[in-house]
Amino acid sequence: MIERVADTDSTILVLEKAAPAKNWWARALHFNSRRQYAPFVPINCSALPENLLESELFGHRRGAFTGAINDKKGLLSGSPTAGRFSR
Repeated sequence: MIERVADTDSTILVLEKAAPAKNWWARALHFNSRRQYAPFVPINCSALPENLLESELFGHRRGAFTGAINDKKGLLSGSPTAGRFSR
C-alpha cells in the first residue's frame, strides 16, 4: 500500500491508535516518495499549548500579540516539499 500512495500529492490520513505505529507509517510514506531528500518534520501537536498552536505551526509577526517581540517562522513554513507528520 505504501508504494501506491507514497508519490501522490494528496494528504494521507493514518488511522492508528499507537503513536509509534503512526510515526513508522509517516516515515515509510515520506522515505518511499519523491520527497525523500527533503526534510521530514514530525510535529507532536499534543505537546503544544492550545493558545500557542497556531503561532507555532504557522508563525507570527512581531507585535501580533502580547509577548510577540520578534517575527517567528512556523513549523509548517519550511520547504514546500518537506514531509510533515502531525499527531
